Amino acid sequence: MDPRKFREEKEAEIKRTYGEMRKRSFRFLFLNIMLVLLVFTFMFFVQRVSPQTYSNIVQNLQLVVELNKVEYLAPDQVLAKVYIVNTGRRDRDFTLSDFYVKLYSDKKTVFEFSYPRSISSTVTGLGKRLVYELGKDVTISNLEANEYKIFVSCKVNGRYLQTERAFKYQERIDFMILTEPYYLVGERVNPSLLIVNRTKDQQKLQITRIVWSFLGEKFQEDTEQTFLLNPGGSALVSSKASFHVQTKGEHEIECAVYLADGTLKVFRALVPVALKHEKKLSDLEMNIEVDDVIVIDRLARIRVNLVNKSNRNRFLKIDKINVSIVEIGYNFAVTSRRIFLSPFGKSTLIQPERLEFNTPGVYEMIVTVESEGSKISKKLSVAVGK
Repeated sequence: MDPRKFREEKEAEIKRTYGEMRKRSFRFLFLNIMLVLLVFTFMFFVQRVSPQTYSNIVQNLQLVVELNKVEYLAPDQVLAKVYIVNTGRRDRDFTLSDFYVKLYSDKKTVFEFSYPRSISSTVTGLGKRLVYELGKDVTISNLEANEYKIFVSCKVNGRYLQTERAFKYQERIDFMILTEPYYLVGERVNPSLLIVNRTKDQQKLQITRIVWSFLGEKFQEDTEQTFLLNPGGSALVSSKASFHVQTKGEHEIECAVYLADGTLKVFRALVPVALKHEKKLSDLEMNIEVDDVIVIDRLARIRVNLVNKSNRNRFLKIDKINVSIVEIGYNFAVTSRRIFLSPFGKSTLIQPERLEFNTPGVYEMIVTVESEGSKISKKLSVAVGK
């Protein structure tokens, strides 16, 4: 045996083994780093987009607070639901006791509710059971602008659970420009001013001047108008301004409002302009939105939206919109409407008025839209609670 050759072979074998070990170590380290990054990314994402905040887990059960919004604007009502969530696959019985809810800010406690008695129930596997609904028996609205928290604690099967959910409440006075949804070339734009009090207090506004600007033209109105607006109240200010539209496209209109206290409010809106109306009702969808939960013996606040499924602007001239709910004998209709839809956008089609249910359940709402021989109809489900 040649000692030199043997030593060289052993050194080469050691180098190969060490090299493989280093490669495996680097791969293992890389995978661990990626795993940590994925975990932190997931936590970052969940913390910011999850609409729920969960508690600790007791026997596969936990508390969760669901809010209909994370940012409220006065005089909106705060609505929240508290659920017991079953994280396991099997149905689970539970006994709830010492239930407590508190809504508070860093300045004061707004609302408290406690229920010391025990309640027994069952929650299905991977399901949830509603145990409390804030806003059903009390109305909490017109809060001071601040950040608030809803704290919930209780005992479940003798074990303590707690969770907390934060939201913001804001106040402001909105100034908005009202025009037609769109215009045709050759028509005239006659704008109006809408003022909405989104604060918790009555507001007094004194307007001394309004200046409109559109496509290089200006129109000034000197005026002395005073408005007393209650929380949630609004005022519509008509204008003598009139602008001739000569080109198609999306043009900006500007309004400057001068107040007696020296404040100047400047805001803008888009004015879509087309060459002609579109009358064919194709590539469209409908859905509904609600501001509050729909319950019996209370007016339902429902918006039916029209959704554009195409990648182009739509200038729709609607002849008639009809809403019917056969089960309760409800029928509501409007005629002659213009609707502008941006690419893949949506717009409110109709808001049914005087709609009220007296029995809980799921109802079928039929919405029909007509435009010069073109017609579409959609059945939408409306869930009504007690």
